[in-house]
Amino acid sequence: MVEGVYGSIIFGRATGRIHTFYEIDRRYKARLGAHMVHLRKPLLEYAGPDLVEIEMSLTLDASWCGDPNPLLAQWHFYNENAIAAPLIVGGKPLGPGLSLFVIEDLSEHQKHWLPPGQLLAVELHASFKEYIPFVEGDVMSSLGIPGFGGGGL
Repeated sequence: MVEGVYGSIIFGRATGRIHTFYEIDRRYKARLGAHMVHLRKPLLEYAGPDLVEIEMSLTLDASWCGDPNPLLAQWHFYNENAIAAPLIVGGKPLGPGLSLFVIEDLSEHQKHWLPPGQLLAVELHASFKEYIPFVEGDVMSSLGIPGFGGGGL
């Protein structure tokens, strides 16, 4: 049973392994600008919503998911290459619309090993940030590249 996906990383039960999260935190923030006023408090101006931030905690345990190292390598690959991918849980995206997410921070707490040093269990904490590959109203250029307008100067 699939609980969610991040790119090619599948959460839930897949191929006889269990790889899932136990906690998700989602943050929505507003962008506010402060305008300085002489001898008064600053005036705030709403500048729109900020990027959605998501934190996810997982436990990779050899008794549930087999050797955790291949899964860690997959997480490291997404993090080190700043790969933007959809983050979907329960069949619904965790961001608005067609949001993509990149891993902003990845930390692992290695917990148990076999005597020769083989890793058995690790707690993984991933922080994601929404990634917008284009500017509104300027979705694709004439070359099909997101974010670069095809209009003249």
